[in-house]
Amino acid sequence: MSKLPVVSIVGRPNVGKSSLFNRVLGKRVAVVDDIAGVTRDRNYMKAVWNDVEFTLVDTGGLIPNLHEAIPEAIHDQVDVAIRESTVILFVVELGTGVTDFDLHIAKQLRRSFSSRTILVVNKAESAKAVYEVPSYMQLGLGKPYPISALHGKGVADLLEETVNRVKEKIGDGNDANIEGLPAEDDSLKVAIVGRPNAGKSSMVNKLLKQNRMIVDSKPGTTRDAIDSQLLFGDKKLVLIDTAGLRKKARVKKDLEYYSNLRALDSIERCDVCILVVDVGGGIGVQDMRILRKIFDLRKGVLLAWNKWDLIEKDHKTFQQLVANAHDEYPELKNIPMISVSALTGQRVSSLVEQIFEVKERMGTRIGAKEFEDTIFDWVRTHPHPVTPGKQVRFLGAKQTGAPFPHFRFFVTHPELVSSAYERYIANKIYEKYDLSGCPVVLEFKSGSRGRHVAAQEAESQT
Repeated sequence: MSKLPVVSIVGRPNVGKSSLFNRVLGKRVAVVDDIAGVTRDRNYMKAVWNDVEFTLVDTGGLIPNLHEAIPEAIHDQVDVAIRESTVILFVVELGTGVTDFDLHIAKQLRRSFSSRTILVVNKAESAKAVYEVPSYMQLGLGKPYPISALHGKGVADLLEETVNRVKEKIGDGNDANIEGLPAEDDSLKVAIVGRPNAGKSSMVNKLLKQNRMIVDSKPGTTRDAIDSQLLFGDKKLVLIDTAGLRKKARVKKDLEYYSNLRALDSIERCDVCILVVDVGGGIGVQDMRILRKIFDLRKGVLLAWNKWDLIEKDHKTFQQLVANAHDEYPELKNIPMISVSALTGQRVSSLVEQIFEVKERMGTRIGAKEFEDTIFDWVRTHPHPVTPGKQVRFLGAKQTGAPFPHFRFFVTHPELVSSAYERYIANKIYEKYDLSGCPVVLEFKSGSRGRHVAAQEAESQT
């Protein structure tokens, strides 16, 4: 697979890297906040300027000489991004002057990446910027490019220089390879969702066999939705690691609010979701809210009981766990489940195989005659309950061409179809056609006589 050239945005925290990332893409992709250290993982998105395509990478802020767990991990992530890069946009901030952190980062870049680096002076929207920008020449990285990522000023000139550098590097054959690029269209997109600290990022890391996501024991480490590409045999997947979804009442800060939106957006653009549940904490109300959102958006789903290595168990533990979950939440009856350990890798390969099985079931197509015959058998065996004054009669049924199991029923008085009877039909469809993990959607419409009704009437007249 051919790989796009990579343009990475680096710099110390809170200089406007994510704002520049969003400005280039023309949409709010990265979470932007005035709190330092918001962006932690590498965030890859495809971008284009003057017909030149490249992969833009937003990185966490470089914090030299700080050895707390998260800053150190951020530093490692940025180092990977720099080594992958064809062009590096080193962002500094006008108004603060050249800081010791800026000097330290510039020294690192000059050592090995000087020819790839473009110096970007952000927040240069004021009239006095023309007098202050030259002072950044002391960083030793050539001509500074003054911009305002917030207002868009100077960004076009910066991108012009960026794509010129990209063309030069490609012409020299020096464009860098990259791991974790966004998927091609035929890749299976898999969103990994769940409550905070369920082990989603650890699962991505185990699948990728590299430290693609930063993992920390504190809830809320992942704040953006990050895409990573994985080859599983000859099959291509994109893993979308998302921020842990929280209850709306607990989303008090703008940062968490936008992280929740990003997680929901990840569900919208995926094919199948892995709902990760910490087996030690069990299924919670919020897990069920996430599941309903997945089905509302018509996506496939698989439930992964994570941290299986941490509990005491015997050969009956999993069956009992599933049975208890079904008893407490009947909605889980048609959701495939698997026990895994993201830490040890136990059954992670089986998890991927089951993802593809769910995707295959999403595309199940049932012959029109077979489906209608089956529905009328069920209706004769278990008719719709009698409603006062009006009778609900089934006239016909068919599967639509939707990319998920969507079935349309033609009935008299569709507004009177009871929710209990709808569940009965849906459960029979799940059981008959093995659609576990798929959102089975039933639609009841008024309609003309179906084939069965017409046949019955003709038979009664002979």
